[in-house]
This record gives sequence, structure tokens and C-alpha cells, in this order.
Amino acid sequence: MAWNEPGKGQDPWGGGNKNNGSGPPDLDQLWRKFRARMSGNKGGSGGHDSGGGAGGPSPAILLFIVPIALVIWLATGLYVVQPGEKGVVLRFGDYTETQGPGWHWRIPYPVDRVYKVDTQQVRRANNRSVMLTKDENIVEVEVAVQYRISDAMNYLFQLREPDATVEQVLRSAVREIVGTSRMNQVIQEGVQVEELEDRALENVDLKEGSGLPAEKDALQGVDDKLVDEIKAQQESYPEITDRSRAALPENVRKIVQSTLSSYDAGVDVVAINVQYSQPPEQVQGAFEEAIKAREEEERKKNIARAYARDIVARAQGEKARILLDARGYREQKTARAKGEAQRFTDLLAQYEKAPEVTRERLYLETMGDVLANANLILAEQGGNGPMMYLPLEKMLNDSRRNKQTEAAANDGMNAGQDSDNSAGTSDSGSNDTSSSSSRSVDSLRSRDRNS
Repeated sequence: MAWNEPGKGQDPWGGGNKNNGSGPPDLDQLWRKFRARMSGNKGGSGGHDSGGGAGGPSPAILLFIVPIALVIWLATGLYVVQPGEKGVVLRFGDYTETQGPGWHWRIPYPVDRVYKVDTQQVRRANNRSVMLTKDENIVEVEVAVQYRISDAMNYLFQLREPDATVEQVLRSAVREIVGTSRMNQVIQEGVQVEELEDRALENVDLKEGSGLPAEKDALQGVDDKLVDEIKAQQESYPEITDRSRAALPENVRKIVQSTLSSYDAGVDVVAINVQYSQPPEQVQGAFEEAIKAREEEERKKNIARAYARDIVARAQGEKARILLDARGYREQKTARAKGEAQRFTDLLAQYEKAPEVTRERLYLETMGDVLANANLILAEQGGNGPMMYLPLEKMLNDSRRNKQTEAAANDGMNAGQDSDNSAGTSDSGSNDTSSSSSRSVDSLRSRDRNS
């Protein structure tokens, strides 16, 4: 049976039979009842208008709502710091602590605030500009710096714009290095150019005797404490000794890191990369020609050094050979002289014992040595006819020499050897001529002796 069927007097909203089953209940009346129950008013709706029955919330409701709101507010203080990040906590704008990775809790806003900084990210800044070198040449250099954040609090609050500061410090460091270096030191890889310095002028005051006031100590008359601070700053600043192209990145890194550390920037320089270091484009052709000329000069010098080393080595070898020959000759002469002296001493002893016999023996030995190598002809005196002389020994020597020449000619395998053999044959002919002439000379000598 329907709830609003006529005659039953049933009302699901508890309103009795006020509408006599003629329509839905009054919503305004239901709202007033709900507000009355929430406000703790147990009375009926009589004697109250549409807005007069509402009072303040009951204490029980407040005790239920306030703790829930407090828990929600405290829960907003939970936060997570990701790996590689640092969380900087500020309390009423004042630095409190730095948190590492993980879950943390802070007093919710507006008491505490957290700034998260990625300290593992490698940041990058670069600078490319045209600069003037020490020897008044123009070079174009592009340098890039890679850095990480080492102190999150200093990075956030020590400098107003830390990334822009790193870029400006990089530019200043590059200009300082390039401005105090020569062009070859900046653009040539691995070249160490030694500067010629006049050491005699190091301690000379050039203004002396010129009418100008002499140089004075700039720190004279300054407070000693201030002088000590200035000297400490000078000692802490990196000293650049090697200004070659290969040392350029390291020199820039030293200056950039030293400057940022003095600022307490909270930044560590990871690497410095020199991406471009060349003269301006307008003069690159001439510069390449100069490099080629310098390389050719170095090549010529290397050739000259090699030649000089070869000549010196040969001279030293010849020197050593001459010294060895001289030592050998000296030893030989010394030994022969000692032997001759000893032989004379022994002979003297024999001579003292038998002078006549010793004298005769010495004469015979001497004549035997002399006549053994002499081509003499002994002829008996008498007779007026010519004497015929046949030089058998020379003829045997000539024939032996001819046989050796023919053997050398037969052993030759090329034209050069054949020509040499022909030259040898002509030499043999000349030897024959010389031998015949010598025969005639010997015959004439024998005739003179006979006569």
C-alpha cells in the first residue's frame, strides 16, 4: 500500500497528517529541526521563527572537530627529501638545519619552511669572448665549467644569484690567465714558452737618477695587522707557474675555485673544459702559415741535431781509434827497445869473452841479411867481350803476377769487373814495360861494374 494513500494518516517525515495527504513535506521546516538538534535546543519549533532557533556549536562537537583539524595540520609537516638532495630547514626565516635524503617532519607552515636542493646534479656554465694577451695579440677563447653544490645553505642564501656568479667568476678567471700569458701559450697545445728575462734589472729602480721620485714600498706606513691580512690573502690566492696551453684548464679551475671559496658560495668545481682557443677568424690563415713555418724550423733543427750527433759520434770513434793506435805503437816501440837493449846486453857479454869470433859472426850475419835482398851480379874480371845477363827472378815474378791477373779476370761476373780486369791487364803491360826497363838498367849497371 502506498505511503501517501488517502485515509491512512501516515507521514514518513513525522509530520503527522498536517498536509492531509495532499503533498510533500515542507523542507524549510525540516532544516529548522536539524539546526535545532545540532544547537542542542530540545524544544519544538513553536515560538521560533525561521532564524531565531540557531545558537553556537555545542562543546561536544568542538571537542571532536578541533583534534581532527590539529592532526591534519601536523600531518602537513611531513616531507620527503629525494636521494641526491638536501633539505634546508628555516624556522621563522632563520636557518635551523640541513636534512639528508628520506622522510622528515617539520613544524607546519607558517613556522618552518623547507628548501630542497639537488647536490648531485652537475651544473654547467660557459663563456666565450675575445681577449687581449700579454704580447698584445687577440685570441678567442671558449671555456666551460662543470660544478656541483657542496653546501646547500650557502648556495641558497649566501649569494643572490649563485649560478650567475659562477659564470662571472669564470669569465674573470679566463681573462686573468689570458691577459698575463702570451699568444703561443694560450693557443698551442702542450707548448711551454720560456720567457727571456733580464735578471740584472730585477732589483734596479729605473726612476733613480731620472728626476722622478723613487719607488716606495706600498705597504709602508700601513697597520701591521692589515699588512698581515693582505699577505695572507696573497698567499691563499693560487700562484700560476706553468702558463702552457695544456695547463690552461687547471689554472682556470684553481682561480675559479679559490674565488668561489672566498665567497662561501657552496660550490665545488668539477672540471674546466677549454672548448675553443684560436686567433680570430680573420687572421687564422696567416697564423696557420706561421705554425707551418715554425714546424719546418723545428724539423730543420732536428735534422741538424741528428747530423751533429752523427758527426760527433764519428769524431769520438776516430779519436778513440787514434788513441788506441798510439797506445799500441807506444807499447810496440817500448817493447822493441827493451828487447834490443836486452839483446845488446847479452851480445856485449859474449863479445867480452871472444871479441874476434863475435865480430866475425856479426859481420857475416849482417852481410847475409844485406845480400839476401839485393839484386847483384858477380862476374869474374877479365875478357873484353860483352856479358849476357838473364834476369830469371824477375821473369818468374812477372809471370806469377800475370797469372793472378788472368784469374781475377775470369772470376769477374759483371761489366765493372771486366773493366777492372782490363785495367789490371793494362797495369800488367805497364809492369812488363817497367820490368824490361829495369832489365836494361840492370844490364847497364853490370856492364859498368865489369868495366
